[in-house]
Amino acid sequence: MKAAAMPALRDDSELAPYKRRFEYLLINVSEIHLPEKAEERNAIFNLYPDTVALKKLYLEKYTRDKKLAAYFEETMAPITNANLETTKIYTADELMEVASKFFYCDLVEADTSVQAHVCVGLNGIKEATWEKDFTLLEAFCYEAIFHDFDQEESPIWESFVSKKREACQKYKATIITLDQYLEDVKLAVFDSMEHDEILKKALLDYYELNKTNLAFKIIARV
Repeated sequence: MKAAAMPALRDDSELAPYKRRFEYLLINVSEIHLPEKAEERNAIFNLYPDTVALKKLYLEKYTRDKKLAAYFEETMAPITNANLETTKIYTADELMEVASKFFYCDLVEADTSVQAHVCVGLNGIKEATWEKDFTLLEAFCYEAIFHDFDQEESPIWESFVSKKREACQKYKATIITLDQYLEDVKLAVFDSMEHDEILKKALLDYYELNKTNLAFKIIARV
C-alpha cells in the first residue's frame, strides 16, 4: 500500500561499513529533501505502484545533485585510499557541540513528560547557526552515536535519558507555559550532552578506530 525510495549500498561494497555517514548526507544535504521540494517529492511518490519509474527518477535527482556529489566524493576518498592526506580539521570542542544537537527534545506530552529524538533528520542541527561547515562532522557524529546504540548496552543512551530526566525535574516545578518548558529542557539537554564525558569518550574512541577512513582530523584544540 505504500512505497519508500532510498538508495542503499550493496552489502559487498567497500563503503557498506560506513553506510550511516552516507545516509546522513542523503537526507540532510540532497536538494530533493529540502522542505521547499515537498511538492516535487510527492510527484515522485505518486508514480507508485510503478516502482521502476519511481526508483529511476529518484536516483536521477541524487546523481544530478552537485552539492551532494561533492560531499559523497569527499567522504568516499579516504575509504578507498587510506593513505590520503586531509587538511580539514575539527576540534574536540566542535565535535561535542555538534554531537549534542542530535539529542533533540521536540514535544511536551499531556503529563509534562518530554518526547525526544536522536535521529538522522529530526535533530537540533537545523537550528544551529554555525558559520563553519560541519557537515562531515555531523555525519560522523550520527554514525558514531548509532554505533553505540547498536550495542547490547548503550552508555550514551543511558546518559542521555538521565540528563533529560534531570532537566525535566529542574524545570517542571516552575512551568509557566509548555512551550517555554520545552525550550528550557531542550537547551539544558543540549548543554549537558555537550559536556558529557561518556559521550565524549565514545566519540573519540570511535574516531580512533576510523581516523584512517575519515576526510578530517579531530584535535584536542586549536
